[in-house]
Amino acid sequence: MYDLEGVLGPSVMSFVDKHVRSLLTWDILVFFHRNPDAVLDIEGLASRLGRRSEELGPEIEALADGRLLSLAGGLIRYKPTPEMRETVSAFVDSCQDRGRRLALIALVLHKINPLAGV
Repeated sequence: MYDLEGVLGPSVMSFVDKHVRSLLTWDILVFFHRNPDAVLDIEGLASRLGRRSEELGPEIEALADGRLLSLAGGLIRYKPTPEMRETVSAFVDSCQDRGRRLALIALVLHKINPLAGV
């Protein structure tokens, strides 16, 4: 078995386990990390990500529940705590390294379909 924690580190593993529900959630987090001052409605975010707004709703709500995004008046903002911002940064940094990115993809896909590797 591949040692995902050894490759990713415990804080990134825990973050993915708690907050990254799907590859779409991943895209949303990377977008807001790279554009921390963005304030968009769901249609604007969908356009930026090349996605349909209907598929973003549940992911945005989950990230707002996890206190990574703020959703008020139909506008979405990136609002993590300073500590969580550091963890998101470590997650995004992990995405830049091929080996760690593959480990992250494996971890997220396993969350989506836990029986796939069995």
